[in-house]
Amino acid sequence: MGKKPRSLLRAKLSEKQPHTHKKVGKRGAVSAVNTIFDIDDIIKAIKFWSDRNAYDMFKIEKYEEEIRKDGKYYYEGKLTFGRNRDFYLRQKFEVNFAIKGAEKVQVEGPNEEIRNLMKGTIGFETNTGLDLDYDNVFKSSKGIWRIVHHIFFEYIYFRTYEDHKYEHGVDTGKIHSLLKSQIDSFKKYTEV
Repeated sequence: MGKKPRSLLRAKLSEKQPHTHKKVGKRGAVSAVNTIFDIDDIIKAIKFWSDRNAYDMFKIEKYEEEIRKDGKYYYEGKLTFGRNRDFYLRQKFEVNFAIKGAEKVQVEGPNEEIRNLMKGTIGFETNTGLDLDYDNVFKSSKGIWRIVHHIFFEYIYFRTYEDHKYEHGVDTGKIHSLLKSQIDSFKKYTEV
């Protein structure tokens, strides 16, 4: 059987545009029901991890608190951070969290310390991705520049993109592990 001849470009220009937001992996979710936690400590841990791993642009995009008539707390929030890898690629993380039916509880730690924490259902969802051409160097190019952009992405930059994509996937797994370990770290407390 003969092989099909390879075309000059890997994909037709109309089918594969390199200047897009590319998602990395599947959406990840971490949740716990009827657990003790402190959302401020978890947010601080995420910020510390992002700073330590050279991610900048950390922002709390949304942080809403609602106290219902029955005294239960409901929170929704969104954290974002990322980093520019070079002139062409930006790595982005988005961590959404939701807290439902939480109540304040007094707990005792292993060293007999007393703390006021929350107890309820908490869930995190991560969306990660790579933004190519984030500064619009090529994005609005037409004609010959569009072809140049395609060739640049397919033949010059593609290997670099794949390396950054792999690294970003590894960091996504690390964020999931961090969220799980943060939730587990509050299991040492018992209600008073």
